[in-house]
Amino acid sequence: MIDTSDVVVVGAGPSGLASALQLGKAGVRVRLLERRRTPSDQPRAHVLNARTMELFRSWGVADGVREDGLAPELATSFGVLTELSGEEFGRLDIDEDTTALYSTERLCNCPQDRIEARLLAAVRALPTVSVEFGHEVTGIDVSEDDVTVGARDTQGRTSSMSARFLIAADGAGSRLRDLTGIEMPRATPLGRRLNIYFHADLTSQVRSRPFILWFIHNVATQGIFISLDGRTRWVYSVEMSAGESADDYPATRCRALLRAALGVPDIEPDIRSTLTWTVGMGVADQFRNGPVFLVGDAAHTFPPAGGMGMNSGIQDAHNLAWKLTAVLNGQAGEKLLDTYEAERRPVAVHNATQSMVNARRQQEAARAMASPDFLALLASPEGGGLRAAVASGLHDLREEFQSLGQQFGYVYRSDALVDDGSPRRDSTVTQYNVTARPGARAPHVLLRDAHGDSWSSVQLFDGHWSLAFAGPAAKWAEDVEDAARVPVRTFGVHGLEPTGGLRADDYLGLMGPEALAELYELRIGDAERPGGAVLVRPDGHVAARWQDGPQDVADVVRVMDAVLARASTA
Repeated sequence: MIDTSDVVVVGAGPSGLASALQLGKAGVRVRLLERRRTPSDQPRAHVLNARTMELFRSWGVADGVREDGLAPELATSFGVLTELSGEEFGRLDIDEDTTALYSTERLCNCPQDRIEARLLAAVRALPTVSVEFGHEVTGIDVSEDDVTVGARDTQGRTSSMSARFLIAADGAGSRLRDLTGIEMPRATPLGRRLNIYFHADLTSQVRSRPFILWFIHNVATQGIFISLDGRTRWVYSVEMSAGESADDYPATRCRALLRAALGVPDIEPDIRSTLTWTVGMGVADQFRNGPVFLVGDAAHTFPPAGGMGMNSGIQDAHNLAWKLTAVLNGQAGEKLLDTYEAERRPVAVHNATQSMVNARRQQEAARAMASPDFLALLASPEGGGLRAAVASGLHDLREEFQSLGQQFGYVYRSDALVDDGSPRRDSTVTQYNVTARPGARAPHVLLRDAHGDSWSSVQLFDGHWSLAFAGPAAKWAEDVEDAARVPVRTFGVHGLEPTGGLRADDYLGLMGPEALAELYELRIGDAERPGGAVLVRPDGHVAARWQDGPQDVADVVRVMDAVLARASTA
């Protein structure tokens, strides 16, 4: 007998867990398979940007992840030193003050193993999701209506399961990607690195300095310390020479490198593991083949310079989950699923390319300082001028560490939105040019309700369809949900008493229409004439915008029919 589910997810990393969590919360029957016998204890990736933290907030895991990560006051900068116990001679700060203009969340530095633990706990609490470790996929059989997955457990027992859709979240070496026949072209690698994961209490060396990364440059070693908790959990990453392998780094050599980088000759670090990895990028030619979808590293890999890898994978899952749910629930046509690749692949290409630029700049900067004479002078009392010159050159690396435009500014272009013809306002890597044109993340604006409580528009829009008016909601707006056959939260942003008989659970009584109207470029309405409005998708991206307001229910429903790729219901 073949077990059946709505969706099989393969891979219990961040993107696979995020997929299962969102689908399970929507009531979708999910079977999550993971080849490993137990959850990973490796820190791996560690940076969650503000956009990903917004998603974690909506899924109920943000506070737990922050609790497990580096304290916020210890995660504001990146330092350059000759040894960790010495004084920094250069630093580059994160744009925390600027981020507050665009989001209620901030960057969070939390190791991947702790992130996965929080996501896994949330997934296991869902009654419609089954989580099975120790199950390796052996093959797939794709038909017109479903996909059959063969698996083998750790005792060698085989099983088969059928699902309408399959999500491949099985990492950079994805077996499912190969079985599906999707190619992943890769750029020429920039080199190989070794990560040394170790435990040591470095409280006295850290001295509460707020560095996520500590760039070390001395005669004995050049590398990067990654602070996982600011006290005992650390990774030290070094570039490997051509031809070297992990075997060339026994514990004695790793311990010597750590002592030189720390500036503590008698320390006995507890080395937990080493990991070698390639500094390179690849983006799959397709993100979908029939009922099979690639997310995360199965779809794209790029260097960690800039911290976009794990964030991109989680945001892939966020984009895909609501679309699969809509199709499974009969609310959308299957052509909606084509927009997953159309929207996420360009973002992956951009992030991969920029990550390679960041990695190349970082590598070039390190190699420019690699000569023994340079490093000796850098650490000497006479090297003050040289240290100042290195510090001033950090500006060249700012795109790696100050990337608000890259985090918030991507604008989707696909059939799952209706372009309003407004001028594009493209962001750069560092500069986020706020826009509410269709395809953009609905911008953050802080609104206050009648009780004095503050709400971010990001919180209000995420997870469901939303129709928001600048001013009172149109009197006909209460009929949109029934006409569209999809749950829609309709509300006005105004300082008036509710009018038009809107249901209490749909009316938020928000005040502050001027702020919303200015940021979203909408005309403010009144009780007689509704103002401009935005229709926001469940992933928080603008599906359509009427700067002067939709005319009636049919106007809104026609747009939803187009976005959801279904026959007209207007």
